[in-house]
Order: sequence, then C-alpha cells, then structure tokens
Amino acid sequence: MFISNSSLDAATMTSWPISAPQITTTANLNGSPWFYSALTQVRDIERSGELIPGLGDLRIAEQTAMRARMVLSSIEIENLPSPVISPVSGGGLSITWSLGLKEVKFFLDPAGETWFFKVEDDEVSDDGAIEVLVPNRVTDPLKWMLDS
Repeated sequence: MFISNSSLDAATMTSWPISAPQITTTANLNGSPWFYSALTQVRDIERSGELIPGLGDLRIAEQTAMRARMVLSSIEIENLPSPVISPVSGGGLSITWSLGLKEVKFFLDPAGETWFFKVEDDEVSDDGAIEVLVPNRVTDPLKWMLDS
C-alpha cells in the first residue's frame, strides 16, 4: 500500500505484502538443510556447463534441470545427507546420496528418462526407470538407504 506524503509529494511505502516464493514453501515442507544448496548446484551446472575437449559436453538442458528440481523437491524425508550433484557427459545429470556402504543414485538422462540405482558396498542391488511425478517413486530408494 502506498500513501502520498504531502510535504514531499512523493509516494512512500507503509507496508509491503510478504509473499514467499513457491520454492520457499517447498523447502519449508521439505525440511532438508541441503535443499537450497542442491537447487543452487543444479542452477550453477545449468548456467555454467560447457563443452570441454577430452571430457565431453557438460551442459544440461533446461528440461533436465527442471526434472532435477522436481526430483529434489519431491523428497520429504528428514535426516538425509547432502547429495552430490554432478553433470554427466552428454547432457545428463547425476544426483547421489551416500550413507555408510549404501548409495542411491539418480541419473537424469537428457532424453527425458530418470533412472535410480541402489548401490550397496559398490554393487548395484536394484535399478530402474522412475516417473518423477508419481508420489513415492523418488523417496522409496532413499528410504531403503536409510534402513539399516
């Protein structure tokens, strides 16, 4: 709301509606201390990825970055360690959580597929394609990792 200050004849701000962006609401529901950092890492990879001779194409498409944000925001599990987020040559993205001898890796293929890998003691025990919009599909492998 703005009102006019008659002595200066200029508008002054008396109150500003506080509105939280949608991502803030998601992060508060998520409750994970790593959430903002992970989103920042995805954004940084999206903006700064480059074609590096000898290493490959480390650029990711906007659609891949958006899918990564969907994966990260769909996780409603507390006490997860911070993920490691890395570009994969060819335009893919890897998101990995590790806890003890267990790891859960998500691979976001530039073609639009998302894959999970359950790894225990450096051996893949389960893998498959997942639909990131289906509830619990992303969290199920992570719950496996947390189970001792």
